[in-house]
Amino acid sequence: MQRLFPNGISLRKGVTFSFGTLIFLIVAIVATSIYRVNSRLTIKTAHDLLDSTSETILSDVAAGLLPIARAVNASATLGSSHPEAMRRLEFQRYFFRLLELNPQVYSVYVGFERDGDHFQLIRLPDGIEHFGPNDARPPVDALYVRRQVSRRGATRVDRYEYLSDLDTVLKTEESVSRFDPREQPFYKAAWEKDDLVTSDVTIFGSSGRPGISISAPITVGGKRFGVIAADIALDNLSLFLSSHQIGERGVTMILDEKNQVVAHPDMDKALRIDGKNVRLSSADELGNPALKEAVRRYRAGEGSRLAFDEPATGTPWLASFHAFPPALGKDWMILTLAPQEDFVGELQRTNQILLALSAALLLLGLVLVAFLSRFLTRPIAAVIEETVKIKALELKDDLAIRSHIREIRQLVDATQAMKSTIRAFTTFVPRTLVQQLLSSGLALEVGGHSRYLTIMFTDMDGFSALAETTPTRELMSRVSVHLDTVTRVIDAHHGTLDKYIGDAVMAFWGAPMPDDDHAYHACLTALKAQQAMCAVNEAWIREGKQPTSFRIGLHTDAVLVGNIGSAERLSYTVMGDGVNIAAHLETLNKRYGTRICVSHSVFREAGERMLMRPLDHVSVKGRRGELIVYELLAAIGPEAEAAGVNATAEQRHLVQLTLPAFAAWQAGRQDEALALYRALLDAFPQDAVAKYFVARAEKSSAI
Repeated sequence: MQRLFPNGISLRKGVTFSFGTLIFLIVAIVATSIYRVNSRLTIKTAHDLLDSTSETILSDVAAGLLPIARAVNASATLGSSHPEAMRRLEFQRYFFRLLELNPQVYSVYVGFERDGDHFQLIRLPDGIEHFGPNDARPPVDALYVRRQVSRRGATRVDRYEYLSDLDTVLKTEESVSRFDPREQPFYKAAWEKDDLVTSDVTIFGSSGRPGISISAPITVGGKRFGVIAADIALDNLSLFLSSHQIGERGVTMILDEKNQVVAHPDMDKALRIDGKNVRLSSADELGNPALKEAVRRYRAGEGSRLAFDEPATGTPWLASFHAFPPALGKDWMILTLAPQEDFVGELQRTNQILLALSAALLLLGLVLVAFLSRFLTRPIAAVIEETVKIKALELKDDLAIRSHIREIRQLVDATQAMKSTIRAFTTFVPRTLVQQLLSSGLALEVGGHSRYLTIMFTDMDGFSALAETTPTRELMSRVSVHLDTVTRVIDAHHGTLDKYIGDAVMAFWGAPMPDDDHAYHACLTALKAQQAMCAVNEAWIREGKQPTSFRIGLHTDAVLVGNIGSAERLSYTVMGDGVNIAAHLETLNKRYGTRICVSHSVFREAGERMLMRPLDHVSVKGRRGELIVYELLAAIGPEAEAAGVNATAEQRHLVQLTLPAFAAWQAGRQDEALALYRALLDAFPQDAVAKYFVARAEKSSAI
């Protein structure tokens, strides 16, 4: 590459060359087009097959139900012409023959208007354990049951005769019954319509299985004579549906206008049993997401031929809906549902092979493109990694990136220049400030603006004495450790280091990045900094060195923040009366023997999440009025507990004893304040604040 392109190759030419290899993958476009054509043909073919199957099943189902409807209608007509024959044995033989020729019929019966008598011939369900008025086990050889409800004097007797054939009675059972056919739904519906009527699906009381009734009224001379009806067990219809299996996973079922499953290949799935109550399942209750989606789309008016993807798995399904014949008088529909693959699996497998070959070619092309783009973009990625390090102020090493591409070489040189410039810039401006400016994207320029901030001042105790007794090198080391410890805590809690003033630290919160919790974060920093220096002191003590301590002052106020200085040297700092107050608060710790002294504005901003106690009213030089100052003891809440600076029971008790004493002092009740501060001192003999106010109160009383 160096010999062919002595001046390097442009990035544009390199990217164009790498992606030019995709031209050889045109076969993927061709394969996609073929797949789409095959998919459309697949869906059309599958729909045609599904419709043909659905229509065949509908025709067969109608062929099984319509003859029964015609037979019931014909029987009603016959009864109207020969009413005297309805109670004879010949008519019973007609019922028996009707059951023999139509296995889907569960029972045939007639109810009489005049006396409420009822005659019924029932096909005994296979395997039934309990039947009849006494709920007893039927005889083993019984195939039919002849039921007659008639009056005997003042009572109505329900008689069950178990038959092996029409003339052979195996067992007879009787019971007193209140059954009256004239009060039954089948009877009332036939007279209400005055025509052939098909009932809704009901659960037959004798068998506990679902079925429908087809009934027709019998009139003689224009008057009611009775109603004849036939019960059709849907179990038999389910067997018929199961014999018309569609593919490996297809299913055909009958739904009513309420989306209840009237008939299903596995009728047990279509029934919901709750104790002794049995009801039909809705389509949603079968647990078939494809069925639920098909019914939803059909009811939404998307048509009777549907092709859709099952939502949960994305599997393609086909559905066909056909309405029942109007002659049955029911707004039912037959649904045929099957996965698309059951019809056109072979064609889909061909498509899958085509897609697999295309995918293999595409994968090969992607590997080639990945290799070429890696070759081209690796230097760019290295430059990006360096810019991330620059943003994090990791500026130690120079860039060691090589590339034959001219534009990348220019980018590397520019990045190296930027790195060197920022490295030099950090010798004049605090690194934390530079890092925050890089993160915020703010421009560095002379000027400032007013902002509500929290300012911190710290100072080491007894520095002069420590300097007199400690060698210079060790003194510098110990001061540096102290400053580093405090600075790390400031950085960890969103603070901005302003400057070091000998062994003192000045910092603030709320700039350059806004911080709505600047007072809270400053308080948390003060507590954590004291905690961190305790750990440092423990290490120094183990080394035989004298421990040190430091004081902190915190104040929240509106101050001027920004860049001040000259064109050659800028300083990002804060100015204003609030800075002087923060510095004064730090020195007040000497008076009261405290470690962290904060102003009332800090208490107002963060007092709910911090444990503080009031100290005194103080005056600040050059400022009118007095300020209430507080001692910061600990933090409160989950975050404080996680940070390890949460308030202890002893600290809370200290605050409780201080509050009434301070209130008495503030109100000018010297004697009461003295007594309360003495009580505080008794509870906490080492408390410097209590000692200070006891001495001050005693001196005031003496005067």
